[in-house]
Amino acid sequence: MFEYQTLFDARGALYNRANLLFPEARSEEARVILRHLELRVGARWLDVSAGGGYLSVRAAAQGLPRARFDCDGSLPFVRSAGDGRAACVSRAETLPFPEGAAEGAACLAALHHSEDPAGLCRELLRVTAPGHRVAVGDVVAGSAASRFLNGFVHRHTESGHRGRFYPTDALAGFLRTAAGGPVRDERVEVLWTLPSKTDAIVFCRNLFGLEPSATDRAIAEALDGLGARRSPDAFRIPWTMHFASAART
Repeated sequence: MFEYQTLFDARGALYNRANLLFPEARSEEARVILRHLELRVGARWLDVSAGGGYLSVRAAAQGLPRARFDCDGSLPFVRSAGDGRAACVSRAETLPFPEGAAEGAACLAALHHSEDPAGLCRELLRVTAPGHRVAVGDVVAGSAASRFLNGFVHRHTESGHRGRFYPTDALAGFLRTAAGGPVRDERVEVLWTLPSKTDAIVFCRNLFGLEPSATDRAIAEALDGLGARRSPDAFRIPWTMHFASAART
C-alpha cells in the first residue's frame, strides 16, 4: 500500500474534521497556490491529493471556480468529506484523465508523501492543456514546520510522519524537468490563523491525528517551538512553505 494512502486511510476523517471546524485556518496558503494557478472564469481544473476538497472550497470562497474533480488516493479520505462533490479516487502519479483534459492542476501540501514527486509533477502537466498552469506547494526542508512534522507529529501519531521535504528550489526543478514552461517559484511564511490557542490545539490534534500521548500542554509547547504567537484578534502559527508553478507549453 502506498504511503499516502496508508496515512490518510487512517486519519483522513480527522484531517477533514479539522478543516471543517476551522475553514479559515489555512486560507493564506490556499490563496498563495490559487494565485499561482491563475484560474480563468469557468476553468475546469483538478485538485490533486485533495482529501476532503479543502482547496476547492477555498477557491469558491474567493469567487473562483471549484475544482472539476477533487482527486485523492485514499477512498476513506474522500468519503469522509460527505459533501457530494465530484471526486476521483486515484494516485496522484497516475491520474485517470486524458492528456490536456484540465485547465489547471494543483497539489498542496502532499508532495512530501509522494514516492515519486518528479513523476507527480509530470502527471500534473500531462493532464493540463497547453497554456494553462500547474501549481505545487509544500513545507520547506529544514524549516521549523518540517521539524515539527517529522518530530512531534511523528512521535504522537499511530502511523508516524516521515515526510520527504525538499529545499526551496526543488519544486521548480521538478516542474522544469517535466518540461513545463517558465517556472515561477517563491518561499513564503504563511500563517495558520485560529481564534485562540485552545482552538489551535484542537485544530492540530485533528489535522494530524494526534494520539492522547500528545497532551494539550505538549501541543501548546510544540506550537511555541514553531513560533506561534497570540495577537489581539487571533492566534497565528507560522508555516514556512515554498510554491512553484508553470504553464504547460
